[in-house]
Amino acid sequence: MKSRKWFLLFLVVTVSAFILAACGGSDEPSTANDNGNNAENQTNDDGNENEAPENEPEETYDLGGRHITINFHADLTPQEGTEIGDLQVERWREVEEKYNVTIEWTTTPYDEKFDHFTTTVLAGEPYADIVLFDDTETGRLSRLALEGLIVAYDDIIDLSQTKLSDMILEQGRILPDGKVYAVETLGTFARGGGMFYNKTLFEQAGLEDPYDLVQRGEWTWDAMLHAAKTLTSGDQYGLALNPHTIAEYSIISNDARVLDIETGEIVLDSPEALQALEFTADLFNLHDVVRENDRSTLWEDPPVFFNEGIAAMVHGATWEASEERREAPFEWGYVYWPLGPNASEYGAIRTGVSGYVIPVGVEDPEIVYQIWEDLQLWEYEREQQIAWFEDIFPNEESVEMATQMLDNVKFGRWKPYNLADAFYGTWEAIAFGEQTPAQAVASIKPEAQALVDEFLGSASE
Repeated sequence: MKSRKWFLLFLVVTVSAFILAACGGSDEPSTANDNGNNAENQTNDDGNENEAPENEPEETYDLGGRHITINFHADLTPQEGTEIGDLQVERWREVEEKYNVTIEWTTTPYDEKFDHFTTTVLAGEPYADIVLFDDTETGRLSRLALEGLIVAYDDIIDLSQTKLSDMILEQGRILPDGKVYAVETLGTFARGGGMFYNKTLFEQAGLEDPYDLVQRGEWTWDAMLHAAKTLTSGDQYGLALNPHTIAEYSIISNDARVLDIETGEIVLDSPEALQALEFTADLFNLHDVVRENDRSTLWEDPPVFFNEGIAAMVHGATWEASEERREAPFEWGYVYWPLGPNASEYGAIRTGVSGYVIPVGVEDPEIVYQIWEDLQLWEYEREQQIAWFEDIFPNEESVEMATQMLDNVKFGRWKPYNLADAFYGTWEAIAFGEQTPAQAVASIKPEAQALVDEFLGSASE
């Protein structure tokens, strides 16, 4: 799948380049306009990670030369040759000396990782000490947690004494027990989840720039629709959309839910969710402002259509500011996805869960976590992440928007609950006019509820 290849490229560039999970990291909160996003979306009062008490002697360990392995399906071994790479390697050597260990980054093919993880843990011989799962593996990650094959960090460390932000902890709570099973760094939120738009076309059409609308809280579904209609003419379209992504973005940007986490009830038929799906359907079928995709390449077509100037707007993560996009023969920008009628605050859209997990059976898991934490360049996180934004985005406004998204995220929480792939057919049926939103939801709801009930039933056993 092309989207996973691009996502993998993002991880290789940012995670490997910025040590295991992208970067960022000054001690100062972002000074960008918060556009009405309140402090509840911040990591904590000062915008930074939880910090351990000062003036306490640092604990030392001697693991007797133990071999520590960190696994992913791409090579994340720190490389010298750049300023940040040199710092990564220096930190790596410092941590090895501090704990008297050797650390190795290993790889396991994407399609083999889940089975290999399961088999080795059940045999009592985990194949790695810590393993990274990306957003495309949300279902795998929650299944491993559900089956008791990964360690809950709450059970081995005091999370309040770590450098993990509140948003990182929130993302890692993937089971009804509310415990944290996956941890990450600020880089996990660097992926954004917003909109690329063709600034040149907006200017030529006399449309106000979405960045300016965001500043006033007026970048809404209606504003996007108005722009899409204005910019659709002949072979030119206002939007290029993947039905799966636009359905999820619409639901989350309207502050609607697919699943009530507290009750375990599918609530996709709520007024707010149906409103989001009706808006999605109308974009494709009523307003005719979406460039038709080749149905065999739903993931690939939208970014290509945008890069070619065929579509004026497209959904996307920050890492999709690819080389092809940067070489596009027009000016473009990046902003939040617009607000739905039921929402009042902007946020980057995030539906998947990623993070580092410790397999059950790993010796001294609390020390393994501390080794991972010590490897991170926390002090450079925000600074380096912003530097990456400045490299990939063509203007200050887009950098500002992406930087805000580090601290303002809207989570879709249904996928870990056995629903990672449950709605693909539903989203397509709605987008292609095969069913109305109400019909599609009524059709899938019993099946989706059964999947959740199965999941929650297993969780309570």
